Amino acid sequence: MRHLLSGVFRILGAEAGAFVLERDFRPGGHGQFTAIVLEGWEGSALPALEALQRMGSDSNPAIRSLMERPSNPGAVITAMRQELVGDRTWYDAPYVEHFLYPSGLDDSVYSSRWSRLPGVVQCIGVYRGRGRHPFDAADRELLHLFHTEWGTLLGAPGITGDGAYGIRLSRRERQTLELLLAGLGDKQIAAQLGISRFTVNQYTKSIYRRFEVNSRVALIVRLLGGEVRDTPEARGDRC
Repeated sequence: MRHLLSGVFRILGAEAGAFVLERDFRPGGHGQFTAIVLEGWEGSALPALEALQRMGSDSNPAIRSLMERPSNPGAVITAMRQELVGDRTWYDAPYVEHFLYPSGLDDSVYSSRWSRLPGVVQCIGVYRGRGRHPFDAADRELLHLFHTEWGTLLGAPGITGDGAYGIRLSRRERQTLELLLAGLGDKQIAAQLGISRFTVNQYTKSIYRRFEVNSRVALIVRLLGGEVRDTPEARGDRC
């Protein structure tokens, strides 16, 4: 998956790109995103990524505009920054002014794929350096085509009712799996699904058995690939 996304980022001429799972994708949402694949966020660009994680995705006015668009489960929405917000709104935003623009990054294009679970969204964002030619409609359509055709292989929102990797899951197991891959802990999953933490734990154990793994880290690596951050949720700690 990492190589696939890196290739798309290169084709688009992006200095930086990210594939993340959002678990509360709405203006004012409290869920922080889980980074699955990151490219080009080293050095001067790192503070911009850290600020977005700390401040929330809606601090980026283009992403906030995308959050406000109507959506349906499985739908992919792709848009250039210029289509989402005007220059004044963009450059006056504290996140852009104080973090993104000083990093040397500027123009961007975003693609989001909605899950069946409220607020759980698969997102791709690519950025070009300040002063470079902006992304155009052809770039947007390329990213949209990629996300539409390959999104089901990239992570949680693409898990289908027929089973992932040939493994059949019950409806509740699929919902639990999607939230596990989105980075939620047992307490958060229980609240989302309206069930007890004990029941979540039983579903999680069943999922581990079906995928022949014994930890959340191993499950994420098997299904999503790439690097996994060392967080209590990734280790499977209950929170």
